Amino acid sequence: MSSDLSEPANSRPRRLLRWVAIAIGSLVGLGLLAYAAVYLLSERILQRTYDVPAVALTIPTDQDSVGEGARLATIRGCLDCHGSNGKGQVMFDDPKIARIVAPNLPDAMRRYSDAQVATIIRYGVRPDRRSVMVMPAEAFNAMTDADLGRIVAFLRSLPPVPGPGPNFSAGPIGRLGLATGKFRTVAQLIADTVPPPKAANQEAEAGRYLARTICAACHGTSLHGDSNPDFTSPDLHIVAAYSPEAFARLLRTGVALGERNVGVMSQQARDCLSQLTDAEIAALYSYLHAFPEAPRN
Repeated sequence: MSSDLSEPANSRPRRLLRWVAIAIGSLVGLGLLAYAAVYLLSERILQRTYDVPAVALTIPTDQDSVGEGARLATIRGCLDCHGSNGKGQVMFDDPKIARIVAPNLPDAMRRYSDAQVATIIRYGVRPDRRSVMVMPAEAFNAMTDADLGRIVAFLRSLPPVPGPGPNFSAGPIGRLGLATGKFRTVAQLIADTVPPPKAANQEAEAGRYLARTICAACHGTSLHGDSNPDFTSPDLHIVAAYSPEAFARLLRTGVALGERNVGVMSQQARDCLSQLTDAEIAALYSYLHAFPEAPRN
């Protein structure tokens, strides 16, 4: 008698399930390989070292300089990020993206020399030659030695206070952003800096300096606007719509044209920019009022 070579009826579902399992396993394996590649690329970026010029500053010790350093640091948002008295705080915490902690400044000042602190502020590079993340050194890079020295003097004056140390840990989305260039280290941002247009006169040049070292932290080093996970900032050619009085009111009170509250800018004006002098506001206006709109594709 010949044997029945036909496939048993119950074997077809099993074979289908086997192929489905193989396909799922293959996709999982490919996903793991892709994440491993992303992890290695992002870790290579985070571990990259940088050689930067040595910073040699004379740090003043008189109370007037310390007081001016406090004003300069306030305007540039140092305590806005690092918390009151520089105690440090969690700035961002999403396991999928990253955990970012602005460290305790009094503790950092005890651990680092003046030159090391100045290098971190100006170049975003720690003593181990690796880049920090998030701190706007791409704006502070253009700061004069005198202003930087006064800020360091102020930071040295901060009394000890409990707070967290530095911490940055990237989640899977954050690592993908690093690997693809969506997120960049501070040293990378400095290398990619696009300076704003030159000024037309001496007053406007003073305003350009202030814009480069203050406004660039939110509006990008070119001052043509920027974006991050928290907000998108506009091109500063919008200052052309303001009168000198309206511009001063915005920086002093945070109230924009049309009696508007403009979110982050309004808060920054009240917390930080209100410390600008009348002469500094006039210089900023002189430069930004004539600022060209970014070219469009």
